[in-house]
Amino acid sequence: MALPTLIVELDLGSAGDSIYDGVGVYDSGEAYDPAAFSADITQWVRNWNTRRGTQRELQRVEAGTASITLDNRSGRFTPQNTSSPYYPNLLPMRQIRIRATWNSTTYPIFQGFVESWPATFPGGVDQVVTLSIVDGFKLLSLAAVSGSFPQQGSGARVTAILDAVGWPAADRTIATGNSTVPAITLTNVSALQHLQDIEHAEGGRLFIGRDGKVNFVGRYDTLIAPSFGFRTWTDSGPPGMSYRDIALVFDDQLIVNDARLTRTGGTQQVATNSISQTRYGIRSLVEGDVQLITDNQVLDLANELVSKYAEPVLRIEGLADNALGHGLWENVLERELRDRVLIIKHPVGSSTLSQDSYIEGISHEGPGGGEWRVTMNVSPADAEAWFVWGTSRWDIDTRWGR
Repeated sequence: MALPTLIVELDLGSAGDSIYDGVGVYDSGEAYDPAAFSADITQWVRNWNTRRGTQRELQRVEAGTASITLDNRSGRFTPQNTSSPYYPNLLPMRQIRIRATWNSTTYPIFQGFVESWPATFPGGVDQVVTLSIVDGFKLLSLAAVSGSFPQQGSGARVTAILDAVGWPAADRTIATGNSTVPAITLTNVSALQHLQDIEHAEGGRLFIGRDGKVNFVGRYDTLIAPSFGFRTWTDSGPPGMSYRDIALVFDDQLIVNDARLTRTGGTQQVATNSISQTRYGIRSLVEGDVQLITDNQVLDLANELVSKYAEPVLRIEGLADNALGHGLWENVLERELRDRVLIIKHPVGSSTLSQDSYIEGISHEGPGGGEWRVTMNVSPADAEAWFVWGTSRWDIDTRWGR
C-alpha cells in the first residue's frame, strides 16, 4: 500500500533576525514576517514522530511535541559547522513544519519550534541529530501578561491575551464562545495559564492546530453531529475506514461525585452524588479561581461535572488507524483535534458498540520500514448532557442539535 509523501521544511531566516519571526511574540520593532520554510530537509529524515492533544477530555491540552532524527554524516546539521549550507542559522527556536502529500493534496501535520540540535554518534561511526520540537504553546507559556481586562466574552478575552503577547491575527482561529468571563487585572501571569483558565470556564478547547495556528473552540461549536460517512472507523469493512486496534476502557479514572468549585471573589459551590459516593467512595474535584461571573454559573458547572462523571461508562478511548490497509489517507490526514468521528466495534458475544466521539489527541509516527502510523485519543461525545450555565435547565436538544 502506498504511503503519503513526507515533507519536512525548516525556516532558516537569518542569523540577525528575530528567531520568533512567523509568530510575532517578542518580535518588537519588526513587521510580522511569515516563516519562509526555505530549507527542505526531507531527504535527511530517518524517522520522526509527532504528538498533539491530550488523552482524556478533562485534561488540558499541553504543548504539542515532535521529534525528527536527521542523518548528519555530512555535518550539515551541526550548528557550529561553518561549512554547513545552513550556517549560522541553525539556532534554537527556528520554526519547522511537517507536511504530507497524498493524491496531489498537501496536508499540514505539525508546525513548531526546534528546541535543540543535539548530535550523537551511534556505533562511533554514524552521526545523527535528533531534533526536539515543540509547538507554539511553549511561547505562550513563557510570555508573561500584565494589565487590566474588562468583563467580556470568552473569545474576546482569548483575542485580547493573544494581542497582548503579539501573536499575529493571521495565525489564530478564535470562536466567539458562549461564556462571559469576569474583569481581571493580571500581573506577570503566563499567557497560556490564563488562556487555559478561559478555556475551562468556556468548556471548549484551546490548542495549536496542525498548521501552527492557535485554535479556540467554543463549547457549542462542535455539538451538531456531522455526516459521518468519511469520518467512520469500523471493524466491518467498507465503506468505513478500518483500524488496527481500539482501546476499550471501563474504569474509575474519571469518576467525579463531589465537585467543589469557586470563582474569583465568589463562594464555593458544591455538587454531589450520594449514590456514586456510596458505590465508589468520595471522588472530589476542587478548583478555585474559576473564570465565571456568577456563583450560579459555577454551581451549574459543578452540577454538569458530577452529572457526567458520577458513574463510569464503557468508552472507546484510543484508535490505531489502518490507512495502510484501507488506503483512505485523505480522511486521516485532514483530521484535527475536537473533530467529531464515529467508531464502531462488534465485540464477540456482545451488542454493537457505536461511539460518536471527539478527537482529543493525534499522533503520527514514521515512515520507517514501510510504516506510517496514526493513532488518536478519543472521548465519547454522546455521553454528555449539556447544562445551560446561568439557568436552571438541562438543554439536551441543544446538545444533540435537535
